[in-house]
Formats: sequence, structure tokens, C-alpha cells
Amino acid sequence: MLDATRLTALRQEMATNKYDAFLVPLADAHQGEYIAPCDKRLKWLTGFTGSAGMAIVRTHDAAIFVDGRYTVQVAREVDLETFSHQHLHNNPPAKWLRAHANKGERIAYDPWLHTPAQVKLLEEEVKAAGAALVAVAQNPIDAVWHDRPARPLADAIAYPEEMAGESASARRARIGELVRGAGADRLVLTLPDNMAWLMNVRGGDVAYNPMPQGFIILAASGTADWFIEDAKLARARSEIDLEGVTIHAPDAFLPTLADYANTGETIWLDGNWCPAICAQTVERAGGTVHDEPDPVLRAKAHKNEAEMAAMRTANARDSVAWVKFLHWLDANAASRAAAGQPITELEAADAILGYRKEANQFMEPSFESISATDGNAALCHYAPTLKAQASVGADSTYLLDSGGQYLDGTTDTTRSVPIGKISDEYRDRYTRVLKGHIALAQLRFPKGTKGHHIDAVARIPLWQVGLDYDHGTGHGVGVCLSVHEGPQRIGKAVNDVELAAGMTITNEPGYYEADKFGIRIENLCEIVEGEDGFLELNDLTLVPIDTRPIDFSLLTKSEVDWLNAYHARVRAELMSQVSGADADWLMRATEAV
Repeated sequence: MLDATRLTALRQEMATNKYDAFLVPLADAHQGEYIAPCDKRLKWLTGFTGSAGMAIVRTHDAAIFVDGRYTVQVAREVDLETFSHQHLHNNPPAKWLRAHANKGERIAYDPWLHTPAQVKLLEEEVKAAGAALVAVAQNPIDAVWHDRPARPLADAIAYPEEMAGESASARRARIGELVRGAGADRLVLTLPDNMAWLMNVRGGDVAYNPMPQGFIILAASGTADWFIEDAKLARARSEIDLEGVTIHAPDAFLPTLADYANTGETIWLDGNWCPAICAQTVERAGGTVHDEPDPVLRAKAHKNEAEMAAMRTANARDSVAWVKFLHWLDANAASRAAAGQPITELEAADAILGYRKEANQFMEPSFESISATDGNAALCHYAPTLKAQASVGADSTYLLDSGGQYLDGTTDTTRSVPIGKISDEYRDRYTRVLKGHIALAQLRFPKGTKGHHIDAVARIPLWQVGLDYDHGTGHGVGVCLSVHEGPQRIGKAVNDVELAAGMTITNEPGYYEADKFGIRIENLCEIVEGEDGFLELNDLTLVPIDTRPIDFSLLTKSEVDWLNAYHARVRAELMSQVSGADADWLMRATEAV
């Protein structure tokens, strides 16, 4: 919960600088999904620990904005008598400011933590209210956060070229040609996964994200300025391909950017991802901003054969860990519940982590595991804690969404498992989710298809009975990079990116019944091209799908054939990698139905 002295200290700092309001996003300078402890300003101020949100602090009131995933969590963690709870999407910060800002007020924000696109929207609404949006030179929270953690300094490592399939210098030259073709002189990179891919490096500055933080300015010639703490390179500098690369301290990033802009250069910035201060720096120095999606996003999404081969190997290895975990769960959940010593959600999450640690090249989880029983599983992004977790009961349901970061790839899989008796409602919903999963797995689609074109395929079995799920159906996954990798995705929202061979995508329909259960069946897939030029999904995840909850009266023969073929493949590819009781369990779990 809120430490009231922190809010008081922030307001005093705001008063000193004559700010009437200050925006506190859950963000860092890299717009990362996960951020370092030193950047968790929203948590420091409010106590909120979710993955998306913002606070607005004014002289006499304050508001916190979170989406529907965190309605329960925000009430647990934040003093809602101090911060009014607002819906992040239904009543977003910009809209709220237009209704609450007064004429002549100065609304302050940190330009390192907001993108140009976000600032443009905020400016429009604040101006309409007669107020002014003001960029701060120093974040006022940093001025009063006296025990703020230091910036991360994890070692960077060279990523093997045999896994990358291309040298870093070749990648820089290839992207440089795209910069030149767009009529720009230089490209600014601020997304850590894009930089890691471009430089063929990996790191560990932020949990679940094996990449170093920094900034890059890439010239059209393929040369680059890399702004990174020298300490991160101390151990691996000689192993990293630095041809045409000049290393600078991070503090030199904005001055160097200004120097290039001062000569009249055109600088390519992605307005949806880079910090607003980058565009502001270029414009103040007299340069021209070329605002277009970062070309590395699409280049990285199209895996070469070496990258895809590495992903296949990593996902097969991770699938073995899943087999061991599901066997352990099957063997212990009901018996321990009956004995009064049930498996806890954290224990289950630790169990699959332990099996992953047995595998070669494992580095860390790819995200915080969603280990959830019964009603907790209805919260799409639930994560148990020591203070708030449940146990797997004798007649309950369990969902695990979990993944690993391996040197040769990243994984993301979800399985839903019934323990004991299965209700008719759960059986029906589970079968419909499975039908949606199989429908997408069987789909063949032409080149030019975009994610929103095929999203409904996975939802139709639920739609037929008036049900749906409130999340996307698929997202990209990186190669030892981000577990949520764009720009491709499958969802209801329009996405202008064409699905293409060499991309990865998840297949993860679900269903969630509040306070009862949650169901999701997720495989990571690669998009492949058939002989006729049509595209289809090939499963990278090779984990048995529980057949016990299936209502077979709802499945077609084609769907049963797909399930049997999938399980035959799982057995064929994994049986040699397990032994003893794990092998016996795998035989049973993959029996034809």
C-alpha cells in the first residue's frame, strides 16, 4: 500500500518546480514490457505491481489508471481513497486530463518515459482544457526517491553466429540499406531486443529479458554508435563483432544525436517506441525527423533458417521439461490434496522451473509464470505470491502459462489441467477452446493474410454459444529475446503486418469464468509455406494436451484426427528424451483417442 510520505515528497517537489500535475507511467526509456527496479516509479509511489498502468498526481487529488486485468489487484495494492481508480482504456489519462485540468495549469511529464505518439495525444487533450504540457529536465520522483536502486550492469555476451545465422556487421549493413532507401541518414534504436538482434549480443539487465539496455544510432552506411556502459562489455568485447561500431557512454547519446541533427541530417525515429526526448532533441538541433516503424522490427520477425532451427531445438527441450512437470502434477496433485498437504501455486511454478534448469542452455524464465488454480486462473495475467496464493484442491482446475529463455530460443506454452471431478461446464468450455486451437492449427491461408483476418477462426466455437475471451489469440516470440515480439500478432484489433513464412506466432485461445476457472491452450508455432504457396502453422511446442476434459460429442472426426496426429508427433519426438516413469506417463498422455 501507499507510503503517504512519498506522495507528500513528490508534491513538494512539484510545488518547487511549479507543476500542477505530474504523470507517472509504468515505463522506462526503452518502453520495455519488464523494467528494472530503478525504473519502477509507479510501484514506488503507489504500491501497484502490475505490468501496465499510469498515475496522475495533482496538488489535491490523484488517479491511477489500470486495465481490466488488474481491477482486483489495484484494490489490494493501492490506497483507493488517495488514488481514484480509472480504467486505462475506457477513461485513459489523456481523456481524464481534458476533463480535470484547469486553464493555465502546467501538466508535467518525463520525456524519457513517453513516446512522441503518446505526447501528441496528451498535448491535444491538455491544450483543449486550456492547460500546458511541460517536459521536465529531471523526473521529480527521482529527486525524492533517495534509496532508488542503481541502473543494471549485467554482462553482455556475444550471441553465437551459428545460431544468429548472420554476422552482426552484415545485419548492420542490411538495415543501413533500408535507412538509405527511406531517405534517412541515421536510425535511432532504443528497444533492447532490436539492439541485441542487430549487434548479436545478449545480456541480463532486466528479468526475463536476456538483452542489455542501451541506445544505438545506426548510419545508412552500416556504421554505428553504441551507447552502453563499458562495464557491460568488459568480459565479451573481444568476442563481439564491433566492425564499424564506436562505443560511447550512455550519457553521450543525446549530445551525439544533437550533433548529427545539427548538420541537417534526417533521423529515423519510431514514434510509437522511442522516447519523446529523441524527437525533441532532433527538432531543436535543426534536424528532420523521419517517423516510421523501426525496420528492425520486421527484419527480426522474419527468422532465417539458423534462427528457426535453434527455436525448434529450444522448444523441444522445453517440451521435455513440460512432460516431467505434467507427470509430477498428475502423480501428486490429488493424493497430496487428499492428505491435507496440497500443492501450492508457487510450488508448481517452482517445479517447472526446476525441470527447466535440468536442460542444456537454460538461462531464466521468459516471463513470470501464471500458475493458477480455480478462480485465480480466470485472471489472465495472475501471478501467485507468498502472501496471496491458492492450493490445488482434490476437485479443482489448474492452469500454467510458462516459458523459458534458452540460449538458442524462447518458449511460451499454456496447459489447463483438471484435478479430480470435472464439471459439465468446464468440460464444455475446455472442448470449445480446444476446437478453436485446432481450427487455427489446421488453417491454411494465402500470403497477404494479416492477424486480424484469421482471429475469428479460433473464437467461433465459443461464439456459437455466446462466449468469448478478452485477449489476443497469438503473438510473436523472439529467439532468446522478448517473449512478446511484434509486429505480427493475431487478434481482433487491426494489424497491418502480413503473416509470413519464417515468423513465429502463438496459438492461444482461452475462456475465463470469473471466480470459477480459466482455460487456455497455447502452443508456439512457426509459419511455414506449403508447395502451393499457402501458409500454415507448424507446432514448435510438443506438449501433450489433456484429453480427460474433452466432450468428444463436440469434436469432428477431423479434429480428433488432428489431436491424434499431434500426440503421435509428440511421442515420436520426445520419447527418446525421457525415461522411466516420465516415459510411461508420456505414453499414456499421447494415446490415440
